Amino acid sequence: MGGSAPSIRAMHVHGSGPIDQLTAEWEATGRTRSSREALGRLGAAEPEIARLGMADLGELVALLRLARRTAEREHAALVIRAMLRSQGVHPLVARATLQALLPGLVTVARRLSWGSGGDWTDGGAFFSDLIATTWEVIVSWSGQDRPYAVLDLLSAVRCRLRRQLVAQRSARTKVSLGLDPDEVDSVGTPGGVTALDDLARAIEDLAGRGLDRADAAVLYGHRVLGLSMAELARISGQTRRHLDGRRQRAEQELCA
Repeated sequence: MGGSAPSIRAMHVHGSGPIDQLTAEWEATGRTRSSREALGRLGAAEPEIARLGMADLGELVALLRLARRTAEREHAALVIRAMLRSQGVHPLVARATLQALLPGLVTVARRLSWGSGGDWTDGGAFFSDLIATTWEVIVSWSGQDRPYAVLDLLSAVRCRLRRQLVAQRSARTKVSLGLDPDEVDSVGTPGGVTALDDLARAIEDLAGRGLDRADAAVLYGHRVLGLSMAELARISGQTRRHLDGRRQRAEQELCA
């Protein structure tokens, strides 16, 4: 994952919760000289971030996590969008983005029942994989300018883990039925593709091809991730009324 990647595997092996371990690691990293240098470079690339007057990335992430009112959430979403867009200025920017997304990742883990029914030994092992997947998405999307960056990131992570979970459940069911797990799935199983997976695939296929990507992100978050409109408003920084309009447009396009 690169030099600045969080020590995901070590976190779980040592027995402490990955969330606590990740936070402890960030507390030791977020206020360092490297963190101050990273924020300086980020501010030079993104004037809006420079105007916040933060001393380091630790202060920046803390500010994002404190956003409560609609205007604050809207601004926080814009900052994370800028961090994704300009993360190439310093390796620690990607790490700060991951830390800022932690509350949203907990929501994704909850929606996926913390990996229940999969091959993970427990919820901690599942969340470790969730963090690792999020890191990979953040790094691979470096330089991209996404209007709904937070929703897009969480949707991509949920989609990857959901597919992995479905595959694991399907393999287990095949074994219990005396089938070869490596064979193509030709029988319906409780762990197989669901209507939710079909919907997710339909949204992904149409995004950018008649379905506005921002509208698609809202519909995906609501119908596939299972987030309420209030949760989507909190994550994206947009008003519920605005998001409702996007969801309705997406649904109309999907059903056309």
